[in-house]
Amino acid sequence: MTKNCIPQINLYRLITITNEFIFEGINKTNQFVIFTLTFFGIFLIMEFYGANMKIRILLFSIFLFASSIFAGSPDSIIIGPGVIQYHHVIDSGLWNINVIKIDIQNPWLKFRSVKAGDKLMAFEKTSSMAARNNFEEHRVVAAINGDFYNTSTGEQVGTQVANGELLKVTSDWLNAAFDINKNPMIGLQNFSGSIIRGDSTKSISGVNKIRSTDELIIYNSFIGGSTSTNQFGTEVRIIPLDNWLVNDTIRCIVDTIIAGVGNMSIGKNKAVLSGNGLSGAFLVNNLFKDDTIKIVLKLIPAFTKLEQLIGGNTWLVQNGIVNQDNGDRHPRTAIGFNEDSSKFFLFVVDGRQPGLSVGMSYKELGDYMKTWGVYQGLNLDGGGSSTMVVRGAIVNSPSDIGGERSVANSLLLISTAPTGPLAHIRIKPKEIFAIGGSGVNLTASGFDQHYNPVSIPSGSIVWSCDPAIGSVSQQGVFTAAFDTVSGYIYAAVGDIKDSSVVHLTKLSQIQLVPNPVILQPGQSQQMSATAYDNYNNIILLQQTDFQWSVTGGLGSITPGGYFTAINTGNGEIIAEIDSISGSVPLTVGTSATIILDDFSDLSGYTLTGTRVNLAQCSFVYDSTNFISAPTSGKLYYSLTTGGTSALYLNKEIQISGTPEKLSIQIFGDGKKHWLRGEFKDVDNEIFLINFTTADPGIDWINIWKYIEVDLSDAVPSWANPSAILNFPIKWTRTYLAETNDTKKDDGAISLEDFRAHFIITGLKDESVLPEEFKLFQNYPNPFNGSSVIKYSIPELSRVRIKIFNPLGEEIETLVNEEKSIGTYELTWSAANLPSGVYFYQLQTGSFVQVRKIILLK
Repeated sequence: MTKNCIPQINLYRLITITNEFIFEGINKTNQFVIFTLTFFGIFLIMEFYGANMKIRILLFSIFLFASSIFAGSPDSIIIGPGVIQYHHVIDSGLWNINVIKIDIQNPWLKFRSVKAGDKLMAFEKTSSMAARNNFEEHRVVAAINGDFYNTSTGEQVGTQVANGELLKVTSDWLNAAFDINKNPMIGLQNFSGSIIRGDSTKSISGVNKIRSTDELIIYNSFIGGSTSTNQFGTEVRIIPLDNWLVNDTIRCIVDTIIAGVGNMSIGKNKAVLSGNGLSGAFLVNNLFKDDTIKIVLKLIPAFTKLEQLIGGNTWLVQNGIVNQDNGDRHPRTAIGFNEDSSKFFLFVVDGRQPGLSVGMSYKELGDYMKTWGVYQGLNLDGGGSSTMVVRGAIVNSPSDIGGERSVANSLLLISTAPTGPLAHIRIKPKEIFAIGGSGVNLTASGFDQHYNPVSIPSGSIVWSCDPAIGSVSQQGVFTAAFDTVSGYIYAAVGDIKDSSVVHLTKLSQIQLVPNPVILQPGQSQQMSATAYDNYNNIILLQQTDFQWSVTGGLGSITPGGYFTAINTGNGEIIAEIDSISGSVPLTVGTSATIILDDFSDLSGYTLTGTRVNLAQCSFVYDSTNFISAPTSGKLYYSLTTGGTSALYLNKEIQISGTPEKLSIQIFGDGKKHWLRGEFKDVDNEIFLINFTTADPGIDWINIWKYIEVDLSDAVPSWANPSAILNFPIKWTRTYLAETNDTKKDDGAISLEDFRAHFIITGLKDESVLPEEFKLFQNYPNPFNGSSVIKYSIPELSRVRIKIFNPLGEEIETLVNEEKSIGTYELTWSAANLPSGVYFYQLQTGSFVQVRKIILLK
């Protein structure tokens, strides 16, 4: 055999092809295992054929390159016929992305554009639109939110076509459309329409819009039950003989003709022609009951027989060229397709969630889409609207406080494949890091050959695992062996199998939150412990797997980590497993000041912004100018014009208990920008505080200034204007803002010693007279049995304090009398009330303040 006759192989292409065609639907750990085995198979062949050293080095270099590809590659699962969902985490904490890749040519698939509530002016969640359109042989495989919309009415901004029926026309708004053969397009269209009766033709002016002088408008059921027109016209109800389609001729029967009345009822799948003046005269003179007429509604330029269409605001990729707008980062929803239109993609990028995902600019998303082969791409509504649903479940992380937002419309991917017998099973979780003796619960789901969900017969799953990694019960509970090997857990139903990879590792550290814990006697705090191995992988453990303890006799803690403060003093809360422990400082019932961040470690911070030049912004160590050694944090900013600018310095910090104040040291640059902060309370509602006023802002130059703010002055965010602050809280970000375009510039400020201040309020301080009416947060809160309510009165007043339930019904009056100037406390006993949320109200004259109180029994 002749040596050195090695086949000419494009190894990079081999990697790409292997990834695209073999690994789709396989998690990336298994992908890498398969690739590694394949690689060494090729390497052995090279050895056998006597490959020279240069080729061996090249091959090994490609292996290292491929390793990096797989390390950052997205996990993928098959979710339908010709449909794969990818979950991609890039630079952990920067971007969290979900992608749906669709084979347009698969005969089981089709798209649907859906309007919220099937009404032009309505709101509905994407998951709800998916659920009500999900039925046998019409299974919703995936759904994303659609167009931008009027936040008051729910009317979408752009044109929409749903199952061939035209809802609305907007000529200057981009859209994505599909014809009856699923061919996609993105572009702008102009509307034209006409009615044909024999040799007579009349132009149609619009769809579902207000009728003006001499106009002929066509209305359908998306406008509502009737046309809402006045009596100055003629209206004709028509019944289609063909399915509604845009850019096609639709035959219709004239059902009813009424002149001089208006507001004609429409009916499902019917339409009304409504004409005023000359158009009304045309209807009267040319249409008669039971006539057959023709309706032509066109969007030009476009496909013939247009079936689905949904709007978006801007190109992200046009003819392979990426949008170069590299401005603000936000959550994004987008769609696109490749150059030959054979593959269609749905994208949702999470954002506004530091530690999970910060969002993308138009350019960043366009660049990312192009890596998937997108040749034409459109941006849809984003921000809090961004939602992706897969088989009925939301798979992304919507950024609004309350989760998924109600929107105007959505785009659904439908599978018409019938439900068949069990053909696949899928185990969750797919990858496990565990320590010896720990337990992990696994589940298995069933699917037919088209990946429609089907049930698995009870008791039919046979669980097993590689003996070296431990054991698994027939209920799917895995118990890890005391070793450091890897292996697989298997689930089988007959010949149908799936596996999950297990890495047995060693516990390295335990982290607890919140850190520190500061409470008053009677208050409680649920602790959360997270275990990590030497490679910073999270080990799957239950809170009950840890051994919890408290030092100093300060209180009690349950096996699940729920601590209740009893005695005053200082100590620690400790969680331990196998001689590895984690602890946090504990303070009960004493005044305390804690440093939340001294800015000696900036690794957890991310920067996002609105109307800022983010490329020129940074947060860096400053070892030359600090208060607490060794460094401060220096924030470089660059604010741009065009509206309010805000540069966000994001990091989550858990703060236990009920702090009275927050403080920070700021080294100013004198450029008079506004410094603010944001946090979430226990109800996940957002609150804002001002470290400075908007004007003059940071007006001191080259000196440190101590700033202290009272948390009772925090105001609810616009996203939850009626929110009532309820402790404990979680700090989310500090930010620099500027509303005045004439003050936009570049600069830098430094931050030091961010602190929380806890003050015992059990005794009235007679030496300080209050200057304002104020109702303080009760303590403890939540409480069991009784809680203290404190309030201040700056002048002689009649005071009423009442308790209400969530329905607004008065439960009890605690105070109803005149009070002189001073600060007062009372104890409310709720022994006879059930657990739940209540409200307490201070009213004196025109002043009213309400706070939330939680009773837990």
